Amino acid sequence: MEIDSPPYPKNSSSPRDLFKSLVELYHWAAPQFDWVNAEALRLGAPLTPFIVTLGVEPLPTEKSINRFTRLAVPDMFMSWKALRRIREKYDAIIRNYENEEDWESDACIFHRIAIVKAAMILLSISFLDFERREAKGMELEKKTRKEFFKYIKGAFNELNKMHEGDEDEEVDFDYFQAEEG
Repeated sequence: MEIDSPPYPKNSSSPRDLFKSLVELYHWAAPQFDWVNAEALRLGAPLTPFIVTLGVEPLPTEKSINRFTRLAVPDMFMSWKALRRIREKYDAIIRNYENEEDWESDACIFHRIAIVKAAMILLSISFLDFERREAKGMELEKKTRKEFFKYIKGAFNELNKMHEGDEDEEVDFDYFQAEEG
């Protein structure tokens, strides 16, 4: 069994090194795109597709590197820290599912696709300038809030049904995944 791990930036990484590590992360995650979506569908993930396309590959040209190195230090630090965390989590998966039989188990696959999704999210924001990163963060917050209220509404509807005399019926958890509307 051959395992290909995501990159791990060193403590002494320069902004150029971080850029190269993020490009390496792209090359690690991109080939797994179809596999992740197929496995997520098989495991019953609520979102289809589980991860969206990666977008344009970050090319290690001088222009791209210079634009990246002009990002704010906190933005680069966030990318550095997230990239290290992705690798640490992946290494923990390797330790917990060492043999080939465990590596192909549903539990391991669930953790592996979650790591690839985290990598895709990191790649979707790590090369953005501050204004676009802030806008994307607000968009994500709005989407999360909308999903949260949808699930709360479903929970209240289920509780109301139970309160109205259907106490013997089981809770319909699929109702919480009701269509948006």
